Amino acid sequence: MADLEIYRIVGANLAARRKELRLKQSEVADQIGLTRASLANMERGRQKILLHQIYRLAAALKMNSITDLVPGAFSFEQASGPLMIEGSDVSDAQRTQIEQYVRRAGGARK
Repeated sequence: MADLEIYRIVGANLAARRKELRLKQSEVADQIGLTRASLANMERGRQKILLHQIYRLAAALKMNSITDLVPGAFSFEQASGPLMIEGSDVSDAQRTQIEQYVRRAGGARK
């Protein structure tokens, strides 16, 4: 699960910069050859971003470097923050059990 955290971080940085420039998702998406829905999914960390797309996004968002979008360091070994379990009717206890299971399973892949 920690592997996916990097996409949430990059997505949040994309959204923040786009909003700072007062650009619409559709405007940025058009500049880089994506649909607005794809960009929205990237900003939410739901869609993986290819390396060439990072460069296009950095240019469209008038950034000096792609390093302005990605974290300076990232540990794939540890997950941070709560897992997002959306769209399901699980109790808090069940959610906790699912999170513990997923974190243990993710640690077993090392």
